[in-house]
Amino acid sequence: MKKLMFPQEFDVWYLFPAIRKKLALKLLEKGLLQKEVASIMNISAATITHYKKDQRVKNDLLGYEFDELIDQAVTKIIDDHTLVPSEILLINQHFKKQNSYCKLFQQFSGQELSALPCGDCNKESICK
Repeated sequence: MKKLMFPQEFDVWYLFPAIRKKLALKLLEKGLLQKEVASIMNISAATITHYKKDQRVKNDLLGYEFDELIDQAVTKIIDDHTLVPSEILLINQHFKKQNSYCKLFQQFSGQELSALPCGDCNKESICK
C-alpha cells in the first residue's frame, strides 16, 4: 500500500527537481561553467554532475513540450540570477495546467487527484 501523497509533495519530490535539472542543463548549453550554474541555482556542482550523468532525476517529467518555456526562463535567469525561484514556480504552475499533471500524480501516488481538495487540478483534465 502506498502512503498518502499530497500534490505539494509530488511537486517537491518529483516536479521541482525535474525543472531544476532542465534549467541547469540548459544553462550549461548556453556556455556557463558548471561552477557558475551551481552558484546561480544554489545547488552543488556534484548535483549538476549527477544531472549530466542521469544519476539524479532520471525521469524527464516535462518532456519536450516545455523546452520553449525552459529556454525563456534560462534567458531571464542569465540576465538576473535572482529569478531562479520565480521561474521554477512559473514552470510548475504552467505544468499544473496540463492534463499530464494529474496523470503523473496518479502514477506516482496511486491516488486520484480529484479526491483531494488541492485546487491545483485543471478542471478539464482526467481528474474531472
